[in-house]
Amino acid sequence: MGLEPIKTKSLTQITKESILKYIRTLNLDVNNKLPSEENLSKDLGVSRITVRSALNELATEGVIFRRQGKGTFINVEAIKLNTKLNPINEFGEIIRKSGYKSKIQNISHEFINADLSLSNILRIEEGSDVLILKKTFFADNNACVYCIDYLPLSILGYDNDFVSDLLKYNDSLYKFLLEKNNIKIYWDKVTISTTNNSKEKELTEIFNCKDDIKSFLILKGVNYDDNDTPIYLTYEYIDTKIISFNLIRQRVY
Repeated sequence: MGLEPIKTKSLTQITKESILKYIRTLNLDVNNKLPSEENLSKDLGVSRITVRSALNELATEGVIFRRQGKGTFINVEAIKLNTKLNPINEFGEIIRKSGYKSKIQNISHEFINADLSLSNILRIEEGSDVLILKKTFFADNNACVYCIDYLPLSILGYDNDFVSDLLKYNDSLYKFLLEKNNIKIYWDKVTISTTNNSKEKELTEIFNCKDDIKSFLILKGVNYDDNDTPIYLTYEYIDTKIISFNLIRQRVY
């Protein structure tokens, strides 16, 4: 019939979100220990295997940590952090959590044919049509993030209204893809580097650098759906004087 299956969250993801909601209700200055897996299983109405899987994800993200023979504890400092590199957050949300008013401005767009490098990254045929979209995120009235997105039309579709709707859309690309194409971004692979406006001249005007030499963080990310299909490539240039990230690292013994 041409119908697509409805995609819902996994039970592990729902359990994880329920545990996070529970954590936010606690007075962590008094007690930062979580109930046992058995008690969480009973309270949430799911199996211990599901609870363990959800806790493993939270441990990977640095939200909780385990002490052998003592139990599972909440990482209080991690809970306090507003902006983390993991999990994926929309820049609009990051800007708002950092205490600013968020705004998006679409700068330009163009169509290109994918070269060999881009086709390998996005797993599309060389020469395929790709939409390049450039936009800027503002914190209050200051540019803080400049994004260059590469979207393959072979994956997103050739709907004539797609581009016009996207250019008028004043929210995150994640939300647009979900609403317009029923595509949900589940994870991304990110390469972190730095640059400055003397190397990349267009940043001078975008970030109003004037005569100053200013450094920027670059996040090069390939975004994937739940089938591990690359959906789009993005380059994100970030002014870390406005937007900074925190990274929780857990030592493995």
